[in-house]
Amino acid sequence: ILQKSVSDDEFAALNADTKEITTKEINEKSDDGVTTVDEIFGETESVQEDSLSQKPDILSESPLQSLIESIPGDMAVNARNMYALNKLLSKEEVQLKLKSSSGQFLFSNDSETIAGSGEYFRLYYIENKPELTGGVVEKAKANLGSLGGGNAGQPVVSLDMNSEGAKTWSRVTGANIGERIAIVLDGKVHMAPNIREKIPGGRTQIEGFADMNEAKDIAIILRAGALPAPVNIIEERTVGPSLGADSISRGKKSILIGLTVVLVFMLVYYKISGVIAIFALVWNIILILAVLASLGATLTLPGIAGLILTVGMCIDSNVIIFERIREELRKGKTPKSAIEAGYNRAITTIVDANLTTVIAALVLYQFGTGPIKGFATVLFWGISISMFTAVYITRTIFYTVTKKSIKTLSI
Repeated sequence: ILQKSVSDDEFAALNADTKEITTKEINEKSDDGVTTVDEIFGETESVQEDSLSQKPDILSESPLQSLIESIPGDMAVNARNMYALNKLLSKEEVQLKLKSSSGQFLFSNDSETIAGSGEYFRLYYIENKPELTGGVVEKAKANLGSLGGGNAGQPVVSLDMNSEGAKTWSRVTGANIGERIAIVLDGKVHMAPNIREKIPGGRTQIEGFADMNEAKDIAIILRAGALPAPVNIIEERTVGPSLGADSISRGKKSILIGLTVVLVFMLVYYKISGVIAIFALVWNIILILAVLASLGATLTLPGIAGLILTVGMCIDSNVIIFERIREELRKGKTPKSAIEAGYNRAITTIVDANLTTVIAALVLYQFGTGPIKGFATVLFWGISISMFTAVYITRTIFYTVTKKSIKTLSI
């Protein structure tokens, strides 16, 4: 899982040898529109370049120079050139040369977007044989740097190794101070930190993370590397954004249909009081969207499902209140007294019913994954807000109306 970068001299030698291989194929045609293998290497002007900065000396005469560019600290490949480079590296002659060398090419797991230049993947040339595997990792945990250190309060990963790993790690770090070592899982480089000093004892601290989530991801990767469970890609597909857009469109339609049915029911069954409930429902949806916007959340398909459920729960609260008011009116009470008694008697039932749903939403958020958390977030805020809109907004409107002496109530 931990592999050392090879030297620039080894990389340059490999590029020179690869160039000799590809010149033998100068007239070869490829099925991706590249006339020759040399064109893939950049020997012609068929590949457009985005210049981020001057390429390092190691690439100045390299046949890969049209595909590989330099970004601060590393080499990188534009996302649009990934197919051409992978096709090149998969050629039999190139694979033979790579196998005979001490290194291999690996891409970064995540891409980076550079303003004005597009999306890039970092490219690493590292030794074939890992210095350490995940089997030596005893513990990897993300936490904050301790006080008194240069990384106090910053996210770091604390790494502990067994005795065998600690011995090897001490040797590797002592011999490569100032060099970089790659953290690799499933053929992807997840991070390549610098070695600052010799580390005896196997207890290591990795720093330089943008946030705690990134540190947690690296800790998970280091722990996962210890599991003897190889991953083989059986099939790979790319799904365009049209599928997600279609799902969101259908979700919006379902909300509109649900709202329409609810509006018609409330108007027909509760008359003018139904209009008040609809007003509260509209405010409920507006406040939910406002909360989600303030949290920076995106309304996904599970979130839409949570919103639809919230609409039903909000109307359910109003139905309980209205039925209580009807009961009081049947007993001969005045509209004002019936409204006050109806709300007072319904509030306990509404809070009990909604509280159980809020608890369920919290459990789903705590133990669920991405889509489940999205559903739980909308459900939690939706139920919380619905208790406010269904009870206080409608109650305020009713109290305002009944300030005048009215003899009948449309409910």
